[in-house]
Amino acid sequence: AGVPCHPTGTQTSQLTSDPPWTPVFLPEKVMLTCQGSGVPGLTEWYLDEQFWQHTRSDYIYVSKKHPGNNSYQCCSPGARLSPPITLSFSNDWLVLQVPVRALVEGDELLLRCRG
Repeated sequence: AGVPCHPTGTQTSQLTSDPPWTPVFLPEKVMLTCQGSGVPGLTEWYLDEQFWQHTRSDYIYVSKKHPGNNSYQCCSPGARLSPPITLSFSNDWLVLQVPVRALVEGDELLLRCRG
């Protein structure tokens, strides 16, 4: 099948999460979706900058049994590695959530309180 991740690909893979907030409560599941060039093949997933697994689909579900945070990246077939997103998992009673996507100076920041 070849290597899906192409450092010379013209497009960069885009990684999104649903829900698009962090931290999330244990043991909630988060769906990560990898969008790229649309070429058929396996999607590569990276956990804390290390190769993690291949999937035939462009999405994966992640959850944790213990509090903590991890960095996720993906590589769509024929595309470059995505920028990382960090997901935190919490067992607190109350969390102040922020968007997973990267923000730049001047962006409006929406905060969400969940209990």
